[in-house]
Amino acid sequence: MPFSVRGAQFMMLVPLGGFQLVATIAFSLTMSLSGKDYIAVVWAPIMSLACIIAALRLRRGEPGRLRAALVLLAAQTAFCLLKLIAFGESASLVFLAFVAVAAGLLALPASRRHFNPAGVIA
Repeated sequence: MPFSVRGAQFMMLVPLGGFQLVATIAFSLTMSLSGKDYIAVVWAPIMSLACIIAALRLRRGEPGRLRAALVLLAAQTAFCLLKLIAFGESASLVFLAFVAVAAGLLALPASRRHFNPAGVIA
């Protein structure tokens, strides 16, 4: 597996997966929730678990795995924008950077070859 895919895998496993999952659980248990808070409390753990699962499956060079990872990164982007706009949390900019790094790594030629070893244009 190329270094670029390993890097994207790390980004999806650690900050976008594990850390976000633990933080969501911790914040939802320690803070009082109301209204729009429930959107984030439901969305974040599902997305974080999906990122962990998708990251673990990036090893296989199947094009569907790449598409799933990119869809999750798009969902992460939307979540970060929600947190930034609706909640005014500037920490979401850090997570946007993680998303950008992961997407950039998956867009590199070595990554694209990993997910398309036959060179078939789909």
